[in-house]
Amino acid sequence: MIDIIKSEFQKSKRTSINKFIIITPLLALLFSFSWGGGQNGAYNWWYTMFLPGMLAIISSQVIIMEKKVGYKGILLYPTDKKDIWLGKIIYISILTIITSLIFMMGIIIIGFVDEPVIPLKANILATIILIITFLFQIPMSLFLTARFNMFVTVLFNIGMTIFGVVNFGTNSFLKFSPYGIISSLMCPILKILPNGLPVPENSPLLNGNTILRDIFINIVAFLILTILTTIWFKKKEVN
Repeated sequence: MIDIIKSEFQKSKRTSINKFIIITPLLALLFSFSWGGGQNGAYNWWYTMFLPGMLAIISSQVIIMEKKVGYKGILLYPTDKKDIWLGKIIYISILTIITSLIFMMGIIIIGFVDEPVIPLKANILATIILIITFLFQIPMSLFLTARFNMFVTVLFNIGMTIFGVVNFGTNSFLKFSPYGIISSLMCPILKILPNGLPVPENSPLLNGNTILRDIFINIVAFLILTILTTIWFKKKEVN
């Protein structure tokens, strides 16, 4: 497995993936700072647009490299297909951690330059929770690209994220989907709404009693999607 992950890092040297995981959090921070959004605005841009978009794009790039050669580079070797697929998921998970840490450090810097509104503890906790709750999007994005293309993957991932944000505060089933849960989690942790505004004092949204439950739901979603997509990939043949 370690060799497979190392191989993914080697292959990414010929792509823009490594640059993308650095540029994306910096763009989110720059957008917010330029428009006076501060730390709250940066987080709003990050988890509602930039992070889901970035995950969809880098997942697509990982698959596109294989599709260009008809998957001959991985399926013709005597390596278990399950390990290949899981290696890609772990590889993108590592990239997610790296880009999230870059964003977290940027939030700290904004706090020194602008008015700090997000405590360090909340910043660290939000970063950890976002990494965990966004993991389910990795096997989903890999599958959508392998089955369709990058356009479908990016459109689906960002579209579902937007629908989750739009249905925040409603009784729509999307509010309780893994996409909608992410927005609600940030309310008690960062004390900001999905639109970047502060959560009103004494609001029930500040109640953190459901944090563990919501995280568990997204972990289960990640595990289910990983298992299902792995089973699907094991049946895949060389094009």
